[in-house]
Parts: sequence; structure tokens; C-alpha cells
Amino acid sequence: MRIFAGRFLLASLLVTSLIGSAVVGLAQRSAPQSEPAIRGWLSDEGCARGRAQSGTFTATNPDCAKECVAKGKKIVLIDPERKMIFVIVNQDLAKKNVGDYVEIAGHMDLQAKTVRVDSLKLLETGTATCDRPTLSN
Repeated sequence: MRIFAGRFLLASLLVTSLIGSAVVGLAQRSAPQSEPAIRGWLSDEGCARGRAQSGTFTATNPDCAKECVAKGKKIVLIDPERKMIFVIVNQDLAKKNVGDYVEIAGHMDLQAKTVRVDSLKLLETGTATCDRPTLSN
């Protein structure tokens, strides 16, 4: 009887240990992974995509971008590091910083090319610039 009780206790401990490991493994797998912050310029979709087609992943004119957003264009993040354009999912959080260089903490979906903003930090206020070369007389 003693041998049976000892084996039963050992088997119970082993099963409990395996179940505990499985639960911890599932919890770690389903826990959201923190993503590194994304830095880039907020702009309107039209200007950003037009510039991206020519290989330019830099700031756009903030005044023009704000005007286009007011007319219904979507706000996007121009990511110069990845050379990609991401549509901002929750547009209202980014609206006041259109034209600015920002750092966004949130969830990036590389396949859908979207970013859901959890927090946004202003790094540099955008200024109106023109890419046209200066004409010499």
C-alpha cells in the first residue's frame, strides 16, 4: 500500500507540474508583445504615397497635409527607416500632429500596413519646406 501511495503522490506532482507549465506557456504566448516605438512623419495619404512612389520617405508640407486631412484624406505615418507608409487606424489621436515628426507606441500590422496608436510623442514640429531646387540667376 505504501508503494502505491508513493507512486500516486509522484504521479500527482508530475501531472500538476505539467499542467502548470502548460498554463504558463499559454499565458506567455497570448500576452501582447510590446513593440518598439515607431518614428516618422505624420502626413496625408495622398502626398505621402505620391512621394513614396518616387522613393522619397521624408516629411511633407504640414500646411498642405492638414488641408488634405481636413478634406477627408487619411492620416498616415511615413516611416523613413522601413521606407513604408502606414495608415493610422485611430485617426483622432494623430490629427493634431499632422505634419510633425513623432514617436508612436502602439501596434503595427506590417501586412495590412496600419498602426494603431496607443500613445504619441511629438519629437519635432513640422515646417513648410519645398523640394524644388533654388534657381540661380
